[in-house]
Amino acid sequence: MIDTAGLRSTIGRVGRRFGLPIGRFDTREPGGFNHVSLGCNCQMAHVLKILGLRKWSGPLDWLFSMPGMARDCLADDFATLVDRGQLESIPSSERRGPGIWRGRHRLYRERHGLECVFNHHDPALVPADYTFLTEGVRRLRLALDTPGTKNRLWMMTHLWTPKTTAEEIAGLLRQRPSRNHLTFLQLETGRDRVEIVETLDLAPELRWITVHTPSEPVGLRLADPADDAVLVALIKAEAERSPAILN
Repeated sequence: MIDTAGLRSTIGRVGRRFGLPIGRFDTREPGGFNHVSLGCNCQMAHVLKILGLRKWSGPLDWLFSMPGMARDCLADDFATLVDRGQLESIPSSERRGPGIWRGRHRLYRERHGLECVFNHHDPALVPADYTFLTEGVRRLRLALDTPGTKNRLWMMTHLWTPKTTAEEIAGLLRQRPSRNHLTFLQLETGRDRVEIVETLDLAPELRWITVHTPSEPVGLRLADPADDAVLVALIKAEAERSPAILN
């Protein structure tokens, strides 16, 4: 029997050595308990990673998205996200810098105003990038569709979001065979200090937290490292809670 995990690991090492895209293989798989980012950019996934909670890559870890887009992805089980007919390379003249702003999604651009969805990858043009996207979808589907699996899902955005959108997302998660809890972090920037100002359990599977921050997100973190450190500490404390629905 072929050791596929070992083979992928070897291919990945060779790819990284020679700078090949094939090195993006991720051999990690969902387990019985998972912490999962649902966006809205790589910041949430990065926080989970540095806290040692994120064990595998999902499709919304590294995209530019919005809560409404995540809702749409869950509603059709990510079929539209991976539809090749919806994927489009961003022309070099429209990119915001070398190696960034590489791909868009036609429907999500029209529906949510997202001029860029794929910042560092171009699944419309690069086969390895498309595989990276579809493998992330496969893992998330596995986590959501395996009965008995417990998933703590996280979403963070500084764009104003109505609570009804978070409730719709939680409702879609409720329909999956797994047991799921969503923590939604609404950042409100330009405030005096980093602090939680509102915590609401909107449903057994949904916790809404409003957080004030002086600085705005820039890439993986808040612009001010001191602010970011406090935000990470707040999320760490929240992650140490055990939602009753997952007990």
